[in-house]
Amino acid sequence: MNKDLPYVICLMMTSVDGKILGEKWGNSPKMELLRGTFEKIHEEIGIGAWIVGRTTMEKDFTGFAKPVLKKGHHQVDRNDFVAGQQSTTFAIAIDGKAKLGWEKQTMQGDHVITILTEGVKDAYLAHLQDIGVSYIFAGKDEINLKTALKKLRKLFGIEKLMLEGGAHINGSFLNEGLIDELHQLLLPVADGTIKTSTLFEIDPKTKKDGATLLKLEKVKQIENEVLWITYKVGKTN
Repeated sequence: MNKDLPYVICLMMTSVDGKILGEKWGNSPKMELLRGTFEKIHEEIGIGAWIVGRTTMEKDFTGFAKPVLKKGHHQVDRNDFVAGQQSTTFAIAIDGKAKLGWEKQTMQGDHVITILTEGVKDAYLAHLQDIGVSYIFAGKDEINLKTALKKLRKLFGIEKLMLEGGAHINGSFLNEGLIDELHQLLLPVADGTIKTSTLFEIDPKTKKDGATLLKLEKVKQIENEVLWITYKVGKTN
């Protein structure tokens, strides 16, 4: 374990054919029960900091709220802004282009941290400061995930982090060797479509050679015929 980085656990629900939860799976009573499994396991694992990509955050949490730009703002230096010093739980978004709209400093009771690039507008940063949302910079034009994780550890004391999608963010973490454990909740569901995202998706232009090896740690059948499968990532002995 790298002491400069948080220990990262990826928690995801998938179908038996490796697809991640989608709206097209329907809203039957059984599907609603299966959806509820995720939060139960999230709470059981008990890690107070969770991170998702911009698409997942706006779809599942912010309701596609538009970015707020403060009028009459002053110039804002590109220094990390740490609010919520007393917080012990964190909701973290990777939002390099500042497309998320924030209205308060918490999400479901967790202090919000957004990970940005230096090219975002001063007016956006000024609004975040006004409402007490923390932000860190992790690159000039593109997000460097390792830089982001180092800052989360150093500035906020985050030792463990739950990675919860979507597919491209999961793939980026995997490609950079930044996932320590995978907790896959395998649902008794078959998707069968081509377009639904898989658990990990990596741009072919950036994909590193070879597959990532996993070490099976545990398989447990839980309620509603779900399998909770735990792997160590990148460790084969």
